[in-house]
Amino acid sequence: MVEEIKETKEKNNENFAEMLDASLKKSEKFNKGDVVEGEIVSISPSNIFITLGGKNDAVADIYEYQDKEGNLPYKVGDTLKGFIINISDSEIRICKSLTRKHADTSAVRDAFNQKIPVQGKVTGEVKGGFSVNVLGARAFCPFSQMDLWISNDKSTYIGNSFDFEISEYSNNGRNIIVTRRGLLQKERDEKQKAALETLEAGTIVKGKISRLADFGAFVDLGGIDGLVHVSEISWSRIKKPSDVLEVGQEVNVKILKIDGNKISLSLRETEENPFDVAIKEINEGDVVKARVIKLMKFGAFVEIATGVEGLIPISELARGRFVSRASEVINVNDMVEAQIIKIDPEKRKISLSLKSLQPDPWDEINEYINENDTKKGVIENVEEFGAFIKIMDGITGLIPASKLRRAHLEFSNENVGQEIDVKIMTIDPSKKRISLEPAGVKLDAEEERPRTFRRGGRKEDTSWKKYAKQKATFGDEDNPFSKL
Repeated sequence: MVEEIKETKEKNNENFAEMLDASLKKSEKFNKGDVVEGEIVSISPSNIFITLGGKNDAVADIYEYQDKEGNLPYKVGDTLKGFIINISDSEIRICKSLTRKHADTSAVRDAFNQKIPVQGKVTGEVKGGFSVNVLGARAFCPFSQMDLWISNDKSTYIGNSFDFEISEYSNNGRNIIVTRRGLLQKERDEKQKAALETLEAGTIVKGKISRLADFGAFVDLGGIDGLVHVSEISWSRIKKPSDVLEVGQEVNVKILKIDGNKISLSLRETEENPFDVAIKEINEGDVVKARVIKLMKFGAFVEIATGVEGLIPISELARGRFVSRASEVINVNDMVEAQIIKIDPEKRKISLSLKSLQPDPWDEINEYINENDTKKGVIENVEEFGAFIKIMDGITGLIPASKLRRAHLEFSNENVGQEIDVKIMTIDPSKKRISLEPAGVKLDAEEERPRTFRRGGRKEDTSWKKYAKQKATFGDEDNPFSKL
């Protein structure tokens, strides 16, 4: 029994010691200038109340922690940090940054030692930075430390007050260097973290254009910026973002991808793809008006409607003539009529033709030219196998390379555009082919006489064998399209 009483007393003593220790912790001493942090327990229209542990509570003016738009980026349960500016029997008051009304003669030094933010007023521009009045003392802030992205118009900072950190304090306060960039970076990181928790790929959110570059537009999503690449701004082609957007403009954007702090956005994905709308209204065979927007080696891109593009292949630009470059037929910004020859909904591609709307002179070729006629032509293109000669619009023939050699003529692309007299040798309307030869020029013999020799009492024609072998390998050289 005595032992039980003794054990009970020991336990009571231990409990009393724990309670005393807790009581001492609750009565922890705080001093003016101390940096403290605690959990927000209540928010009123004008104050924020936090607990510092135990019975110690603190209060802060709500405007001290509001952002530029007047919003409070904190809620009950969040941790708030500040430094003590006043201690009384009734309250402990904290502040986000030290201002002149809170300061005494040693405040700047204490703020430097304790890493306490201070409020400073930018008084002017000096070499390499700004002059800043901090708690009555003159300080220097380098250009690079004034903002995350320094404005080209530095006068926008002069006369304004901001929170700064003191990065250097020496010569008994005669040399003070301050920075704002670190505070802004920290504030941005906190906002980014909070914003990322609410963002999700595939959703459409509201934002505000914060910055424009040649490659795209940055959009503020409420604490974190995302990038709309120039290709995602509009379904139509645009040269630069500033042609259609401006800083401060409110927009709806779709989140395409989130990779760490990098967010890819799209403006055009918030609207229906105009291609999907267009293919409900157009069909293969329709004739449409289109604007030429880009020339390529393989053809020309045209805009059928806003955001709806199609391709006119180079082979569909002109009828009955060889086209080596699209610019030979059309130019950028030309308005043309074209026929839709193919729509591929899966690949979102539309193919068009100009030549299908052009009259085909081959339908009445005998009214224009006949075999053995002599005509003036224009050298249109030169290839290894011969020269293409334009006889009239839509009618082009070929002088084979063999006949150029026999006429001792040698053409190159430098001769393109040059006039030449030609004789019509053969016309094949079914294949739309015309074989030509130079007119007024005597051609050498086509080939040497056959040479023969005897083998076993039998004559053999070596020239014929050579010709036959060459023909089997390379094709008939006088066929103007055999090598195409």
